[in-house]
Amino acid sequence: MLEISGLRSGYGWLEVVKNVSLEVRSGEIILILGKNGAGKTTLLKTVVGHIKPWSGKIFIDGMDVTGHPPHDIASLKVSYVPQNRGVFSRLTVEENLKIADKLNSLTVEEAVGLFPELKPLLRRRAGELSGGEQQTLAVARALASRPRLLVMDEPATGLMPKIIWRMVAAVKELRGRGASALIVEQNPAVVYELADRIALMEGGEIKTVIDRERLSESQPLLRRALGLPPSDME
Repeated sequence: MLEISGLRSGYGWLEVVKNVSLEVRSGEIILILGKNGAGKTTLLKTVVGHIKPWSGKIFIDGMDVTGHPPHDIASLKVSYVPQNRGVFSRLTVEENLKIADKLNSLTVEEAVGLFPELKPLLRRRAGELSGGEQQTLAVARALASRPRLLVMDEPATGLMPKIIWRMVAAVKELRGRGASALIVEQNPAVVYELADRIALMEGGEIKTVIDRERLSESQPLLRRALGLPPSDME
């Protein structure tokens, strides 16, 4: 579904992503773990076209999209939830959701069914919502478009636990339809629940990729990547 080969990118003269190669197969969820400054967000922004790569290739469904603008990549049924939520602050919650209300997408009513907390907020402007409410809206809009590739940057941040688990269930449902996901996340429970494979990123590079079957034996690596004591991954 997604193939990244020899990818390098950054800001100005600063190289942040260094020769990253990674494949996300159809129906697979890959979680990217790493400490702050590892290059995780820059990698996602490069994949979805917000940052132009310096070198390397990005393929989606076999199509070379290297250097394509975000709207081109979105047209391939790629949904992106950025770290800063990315809602349209001047539009209402309903209008934000209607952006995703297209052919083969969920209706506004179905999207609100996933996250009922949004129902009383439909007429409010997104910019008037709390941080957690904006994050819920951003996740709902991304899921409502029924993407073939879902790219999310720490989606659980600011969400109440019950909303986090609704999000997890919705992402799993998408996977059941054959969709793929590339997610940066620091919440250990979400990581363990969703990951088919985990890519550990450090210093702009993917240092290792761990299959789900090896999660138990890889606890020391995962704890270091998350900066957590042993009990938090048990």
